[in-house]
Amino acid sequence: MFDGRAFRSWGHVLFGACLLSGLFFGLMLMTEEVVGGGARLSRAVVAVTLAAFLGYLGTAWIVRREMLSEGEEGR
Repeated sequence: MFDGRAFRSWGHVLFGACLLSGLFFGLMLMTEEVVGGGARLSRAVVAVTLAAFLGYLGTAWIVRREMLSEGEEGR
């Protein structure tokens, strides 16, 4: 079901982390527009965006570690 192709190179990992955190950034800005007083860069926007980025990197690190322990090729 999941073979970890997205995590084989660090370039793919960083691209995926930036893409995912960018999506969360946009979502949080839209939330600030609806709930707050306008779309602005607040502490919550930065915290959720950073958490998404670091969460993706942490997941990639775990998957890559498992891939290497199973003997699959990783760079």
